[in-house]
Amino acid sequence: MPIEPPLNIFVSHSSKYVELAKSLKLSLQALESDVQLDIRISAEMTGAKDWRNWIEENVRSANVFLLLYAHERMEMNWCNYELGRFYDRAGHIATLMNTDIAKPPPAFEPYQGYKGDPDGLLKFLNELFVTGAFTSGRPLNPAVAQLANSFSGRARSVAKELAEQFAQARVRDQLYDRRIVISLQYTDKCFDPVRTTVEGNPEGLALLGLHNEATVSWSTVRTSFGGEHEWPAQLERSLSAVALGALPPSLSPFQMADDIYIPVITRAENVDKVLRQVAIIFVTVAREQMQPLLDWVTPPAMPDLPASLVRTVRMMIRARWDILEPHFMEVKFRSPSKERCKTIVESIITSYEQMSRISQQRGTSGLSKFYSLFDRTLRPRLDELIAEYGEAMQALRALNADSNQEIANAIERLLINNAHWLQIATKQFSIFVDDMKGNYVAHGPSPS
Repeated sequence: MPIEPPLNIFVSHSSKYVELAKSLKLSLQALESDVQLDIRISAEMTGAKDWRNWIEENVRSANVFLLLYAHERMEMNWCNYELGRFYDRAGHIATLMNTDIAKPPPAFEPYQGYKGDPDGLLKFLNELFVTGAFTSGRPLNPAVAQLANSFSGRARSVAKELAEQFAQARVRDQLYDRRIVISLQYTDKCFDPVRTTVEGNPEGLALLGLHNEATVSWSTVRTSFGGEHEWPAQLERSLSAVALGALPPSLSPFQMADDIYIPVITRAENVDKVLRQVAIIFVTVAREQMQPLLDWVTPPAMPDLPASLVRTVRMMIRARWDILEPHFMEVKFRSPSKERCKTIVESIITSYEQMSRISQQRGTSGLSKFYSLFDRTLRPRLDELIAEYGEAMQALRALNADSNQEIANAIERLLINNAHWLQIATKQFSIFVDDMKGNYVAHGPSPS
C-alpha cells in the first residue's frame, strides 16, 4: 500500500503568540492518522539559519498557509511578507482569528476565516481532517467526525484547549486607548507621505475623523488637519532622528471638540536604521486638573507684583463663571433633586479648596503674601471682604440641601463677595497703572 504524502502546513504568527502556534501544531499532530502533517512555525527555526531562506523554503513548499490572528492589533508585517511568498503556490489560505475580531486582516480577507472558539475550531478541524477542504476532497482522518471514536473526543478537547488560549490572548492584550499605527514607505530613500499608510483602533481613527476600518495615506491625514495642528509636522521632522535611535520627541497637544489630546509615540519599528512603523496613542488631558497649565502665562519681563495680581484676578473670574454662575443658574431655574443639590454644594466647596491649593503652589499662600498684592490704603477693605467670604462659605457648608432657594441664596452671597473682590482688584490694578505712568514720566528720555 503506497504511503500517503504528508500535508505541509505553514503557520504564520506574531512572535508574541508563539506559544499559541506551538500548541496548535501539537494539537493538529495529535489528530493525524495515516497522513502525517508537516507543520512549520518560525519559532522552531534552527540557529545560524538564514531566516529569509527559511521562510522562502518552507512557505513555498507548503500546501496550506494558516494565519494565527490572535488580536486585531497584532503585528502583521512579517505575516504579510510570508503571504506574499505563498502567492505563487496553488495552495489553500485560511485564518484562525479571535472571537472579538469581525473579519481577517485585509490581505487575508478573501480567504476562509474561522473563529477561535470551540465551534469555530471544530469546524476548522472537521474541514481539515474530514471533508478534505484543504486536500482536494481527500480526507486525512474521517474518524475525527465519528462520535464513538476516540479521535472525535480528542478533537473536542483540542478545540476547547485552543479556544481557551485564544481567550487568554484576547484578555491579556486588551488596551484602553486611542491608537494609530503609521506604516512608513519611502521613494528614493525619502519619506513618501502618499504611500505611507495609517491604521488604528476605532477610537484612534475616529479622533482623526476616519472610519473604523479605514486605511488611508499619511498625506490624507496631514491634509485633513491642515495647519491647525502642529504634531504631524513635528512627527515628520523627527523620523530620521528616531530611526537612528534618538528618543521620540514630545508632540504638541491639540484640541478636538471640547477635549485636549497629547500624541505620544509608544513604539517605533526600526530595520537597518530605516523606520518602518510608528505607533501613537492619544492621551486625554483632564481639563480640571490641568487648568493651572492652561491659564494665560504672564510675560517673562512682567514684574512679580502685577503678575501675581493678574493670576489672582483670573482665579476670581474662574470662581465666578466656572463655578458659581453655572451652579446658581441650575439651582435657581432647573429645580434639581435633593441629591443633585448636595452634589452642587460639595462641588463648590471642593472647587474653592482646589483653587486654594493652586494659589499655594503659585507662592501666594498666607495672608501676608496676599496682602502684599494690594496697596496699603486698600487693606481695611480687604479685611471686610475676607470676613464676608468666610461667613458666606460657612453658610454654604451649614446647608442641609433641602431647599433650592436656600442654596441659591448661599451661592448668591458668594457671587456678591466675588464681585466685591473684582472691584478691589480693579482698584489695585488702577493704582499699578498710575504708578507705571508716573515712572515713565519720571524716568523718560531726557530732552535733547
